[in-house]
Amino acid sequence: MKQIIEYSELLSNDNFVPWFLMINFPEGIDNSKACSLFEIIQENCRIDRAWVDNLTGYYEGANENDGYVENPKAIKIKLSTGDNFYIEFHPGDTIYYINDSEIGCTGPSYVIRKLSLSQFFEYTKNIKDIEKIFLLPMLRISFAEKDEFANVIKSILSGVNLQGYSIEDVCTCILENCLES
Repeated sequence: MKQIIEYSELLSNDNFVPWFLMINFPEGIDNSKACSLFEIIQENCRIDRAWVDNLTGYYEGANENDGYVENPKAIKIKLSTGDNFYIEFHPGDTIYYINDSEIGCTGPSYVIRKLSLSQFFEYTKNIKDIEKIFLLPMLRISFAEKDEFANVIKSILSGVNLQGYSIEDVCTCILENCLES
C-alpha cells in the first residue's frame, strides 16, 4: 500500500529536485561534455542522504540498485484528463503509474519513454509548470520535437533552485534521455 505524501512538500525541499533529476533520467547524458545528469548534479549539489533515505524507505541491508519496500512513499497528481498519476519512491527504483497501471520505472531495469509529447500536453494542460517535472522521465520525443521540448524543460526548471548547475546542462541531458532511439 502506498503512503501518499504531498508533492508540494517534496517540491519545497531543496534536496528533492536535484535528487529527482539525478536518479530519474538513466540515459540523461551530455555527449559534448561526456558526463551524465547524475554526474553534473553530484558535482554541484549537496543532497542530505538521511532525507533521501527517509523518502525512499532505505534500510540497512536494502540493495540500493534494486531495493523495494512494501509500503513506499508516493505522490499522487490529478492529471488534466481526470486520471491519477502516481510515483512510488523505493531505495533502488522509482515507479510510475497512471491510475493503477504501471507505465515505467527508472531503476536498474528501467523502462522509460512511455508518454508522447502530445500526451504530456494533454495530461498537464491544467497543471502548474513546476508540477510537470514529475512526468518528464516518462516522456518520449522525436528529433523534430526537440526544440519545443527544450522550451518546456526550461520553463519547468526556471521555477526551481538549481544549486549551481545550469538549466542548459540539465536540459541537454533530459533531452537526450527522452529522445526516441
